[in-house]
Amino acid sequence: CVIMKSLLLWAVLVSASAAADQPVPLELYIGGRVVAQTQSGATAYRYAWPGVYFEANFSGDAVDVKVDDALDNLYLYVDGAHKLTLTRPGKTTVSLKDLGPGAHSVRLEKASETQSSSGIFGGFYVTAPSQALPAPHYDRRIEFIGDSFTVGYGNTSRGQVCTVTDVDETTDTSRAFAPATAKYFGASYRIHAFSGRGIVRNYNGIMPGETLPVLYQFSLFDKSAGVAQDGWSPDVLVIGLGTNDFSTPLHDGEPWATRDALRADFVKNYVAFVLNLHEEYPAAHIVLMASDRGENEIANGVTATAEALKTGGIGDIETIIFTGLDFAACHGHPSLRDDVLLTKMLTDRISLLPKFVPAK
Repeated sequence: CVIMKSLLLWAVLVSASAAADQPVPLELYIGGRVVAQTQSGATAYRYAWPGVYFEANFSGDAVDVKVDDALDNLYLYVDGAHKLTLTRPGKTTVSLKDLGPGAHSVRLEKASETQSSSGIFGGFYVTAPSQALPAPHYDRRIEFIGDSFTVGYGNTSRGQVCTVTDVDETTDTSRAFAPATAKYFGASYRIHAFSGRGIVRNYNGIMPGETLPVLYQFSLFDKSAGVAQDGWSPDVLVIGLGTNDFSTPLHDGEPWATRDALRADFVKNYVAFVLNLHEEYPAAHIVLMASDRGENEIANGVTATAEALKTGGIGDIETIIFTGLDFAACHGHPSLRDDVLLTKMLTDRISLLPKFVPAK
């Protein structure tokens, strides 16, 4: 009996020791669409859309970060300060140590754009349950829908001439106007943008039928997962589409015989897309953005869309037609200077909304 009691006590002690050695996952705030899945008994999150981020709070001087992403550039922040860049890290666990005592925040943010793959975030981990704190909370929410302008395509480049590798290395969504606008207001955000896609026509007529409104119906670009009902409800919808529909000439074999036919189809389908968004998020203020390039063809199409929506009864909608950009980044895209200008245009307008009026 003494031997049996000793064995039982030893088993309890070993079990308690093993439990103490198990890493403790932190409660997450997830900024963006993800697909939750189980890996080795733990929950991991697959992502594809640009600008996705994960945040958590904890106490103590260390935290582990698990990722599995062979193609993206990921930024790690601690207490709001950039701590580390993970350049196509693959499957790894990053240990952040010597952070100092007390409470801390940690954030992992996707900075690059990948269109044919996805990454996996395995979570933030601490060593003891007492170190886990509640996840961050946001009262303001903004959703951005767009194309390469919203992605931040090549925005950190030093010129317009870029290779494919240059674009991969100089695209930094974290420094584009969408995150900058949201962070100005201390708002959470989601970015649903894909370079080269339009409302009815993609850049130069590529990938017919695979437009942004089609991709918007999915969490992953391979269309293996729809959109989960996770309680997301934006206060503001900022939509910047139309550049790819109109920036190149029509080609033989495309559905539109004339530019007038393209413009009419654009307005019709843009109206339908916004109506669907309004039905899902009836309280959201809607901002339609467009540049004045191409003899205002893009701007005119977006303005006509807004007017049709207003006529149809949606009053909480406005347009921002932007000008004065240098488009000095890769392949004539907005530069970091342009992102600053676009951020200012948006923050000036959104600041007028009651929920976003800056505190005095």
